[in-house]
Amino acid sequence: MKRNPQTKIKVNDSTPIMHCRAIRRRKMNGSADGKAWGVGATLMPQEKTGIEEMGAISQQRCTVTQTDVLAAWNVLEVLIAEALANGQRVELGELGILSLDVRAKELKNPGERLRPADIEVGSISLIPGALLQKQLQNVTYKIDNTCLEPTDAESLDMALYEYFAEKGNEAITVKQFAILCRYKETAARALLKEYIAQGVMEHVPMSRGYYRPARGHFGREQ
Repeated sequence: MKRNPQTKIKVNDSTPIMHCRAIRRRKMNGSADGKAWGVGATLMPQEKTGIEEMGAISQQRCTVTQTDVLAAWNVLEVLIAEALANGQRVELGELGILSLDVRAKELKNPGERLRPADIEVGSISLIPGALLQKQLQNVTYKIDNTCLEPTDAESLDMALYEYFAEKGNEAITVKQFAILCRYKETAARALLKEYIAQGVMEHVPMSRGYYRPARGHFGREQ
């Protein structure tokens, strides 16, 4: 589907910029002991752009007003949601194709059959169209590498001492542990398992996803 030639919009000629952060993560083909790490990247949080903001920009760059954009979108968002809910792929012009995937829970017995309650939406994806592909080809990436600065064992131990010394911090989650050691959560989880195996950390009884120092470690009394 091509855009209406009667509706022309002035293209922004400035180079698009993506701000990324380098992260440590466990390699998929790494060793089983969790000591094989790789480097990846993730987008840094940015301010969101909504339909109202885009509507305001549109009336500065073409003859379509913000009111026109909002009115059209109020209809389109309903139609798009209905189409996706019916399992259809939605073609969004040169922007791309929007579609969703489903997933089912793992069956324990070979003779079991899937039930409707076992299926749920897994992910929603956008296959880039010509316009989006052209924009992405011109992207300039700015990278923050501070997360790759090494966190040695002594520094991490000190960070854990300080964390558990604060009032109310009797336990820690994998996400919080990942922030302290500057690893991605999958890598932090593997490192936390090593701490548990060494007897310096332990699961909090009767809880899910919470860990605490073993007695005699990180300020916890014997």
